[in-house]
Amino acid sequence: MPHIRIRSLSDSAVQDLSASLPTELAKILNTPEDNFTIEKIATTFYRHGKSLPDGEGDPMIEFLWFDRGSEIRDAAAKKVTDLVRQHTTSEYIAVVFANLPPDHYYENGVKF
Repeated sequence: MPHIRIRSLSDSAVQDLSASLPTELAKILNTPEDNFTIEKIATTFYRHGKSLPDGEGDPMIEFLWFDRGSEIRDAAAKKVTDLVRQHTTSEYIAVVFANLPPDHYYENGVKF
């Protein structure tokens, strides 16, 4: 935890980010690097009635996490945007946070 889901980036971009995101975000979130999971969501984006090639839509990075407050959320969003910007030509990068209540998260069948 946190779980990071990435849309509209190439496999190689997500592979590169899987090396840098945990290291950089662990410092901001004060959590061990091995607590992060990174997932690429395969999706198809459309614009003007046509599908876009993989990796050419506007990236969306979604965090499923326990709320850490606006200051940490702002710093994490900035760091993610800066790192993702190196892997896209899109001018729009969305970072979305979904707060999970800790008592709704189970690890190996045990409430976190």
